[in-house]
Amino acid sequence: MPIVFVHGVAVRDEDPGLARATRAFGEVPWAAIEAHLRQHVAPAISDDPGGVPVMRIYWGDLAAHFAFGGRSLVSRPLDLPDVVEQAEEAAAAAAATPAPLPESRRVSRLRGAVTSLRRPLEDFVPVFLGDVMTYISTRGTAEAPGPIIERVLAGLDAAAFAAESRGEPLVVLTHSMGGQIVYDLVTHFLPRMPEHRGIRIDYWCAAASQVGLFEELGFFLESAPDRGPEPTAYPPSEHLGGWWNVWDHADLLSFRAEGIVDGVDDSAYFAAGSLATDHYRYLAKADFYTALASRVETWLSRSTKE
Repeated sequence: MPIVFVHGVAVRDEDPGLARATRAFGEVPWAAIEAHLRQHVAPAISDDPGGVPVMRIYWGDLAAHFAFGGRSLVSRPLDLPDVVEQAEEAAAAAAATPAPLPESRRVSRLRGAVTSLRRPLEDFVPVFLGDVMTYISTRGTAEAPGPIIERVLAGLDAAAFAAESRGEPLVVLTHSMGGQIVYDLVTHFLPRMPEHRGIRIDYWCAAASQVGLFEELGFFLESAPDRGPEPTAYPPSEHLGGWWNVWDHADLLSFRAEGIVDGVDDSAYFAAGSLATDHYRYLAKADFYTALASRVETWLSRSTKE
């Protein structure tokens, strides 16, 4: 049984600077996620856990790109050499002139304090929003799928082939924006792309996703203009089996799906982190993976009896 992980926003393998910024918010490295999946989930779904393919579908290189090098971000100097030169000139002037007025010092200190607070957020939030907007604007349609969709479809095709070869089901774990990508796939792309008919996700866990929010706002390709107040139909069974949508009260970027999509297993998870780190903390805790393994095992057992 292949296990596939689809990451969320602000993940860049090729950008060490962004990686350092997201670590401040508790991002969990893929190596740690892979180890947890292999240790806790694979034994519950296969008699040969060591042989279970555990795969990550990476799409960060296709996400938001700052065409002007982040010039729009206020906490960055526009031209670092000029700033250094100005600082040197200011230091020389200060040595030759009386000290600045106390009010000027207070303003300068306030500006520095605000910038120091803004900088960590600007290291992450614009990329977060940019990745969301990039996906929505470039995802395309079944007739002309965008690059992120094509990347994820290719990964799921490979996983589905491995599942068929091993005679085992396919399990997918998504984090954050990865959930919206998979929801678009199982509701719009797969039902309209027979060339990918081999893909069926037997069990999907959407951790820290915004699927419920996106459907409420009508952001999905299959969101009906007259959606609500009755729940949206569950995704087609030809493409999706079980689905656990898991969120945390302290994770302000995770949302319920219960009552919005019919039939979803929707529940809270207590990550015991902080407001700053809880969006990633699910992926760091062993008990999250054991809960996932239990749900997968129960679903597969029930499906076999049916």
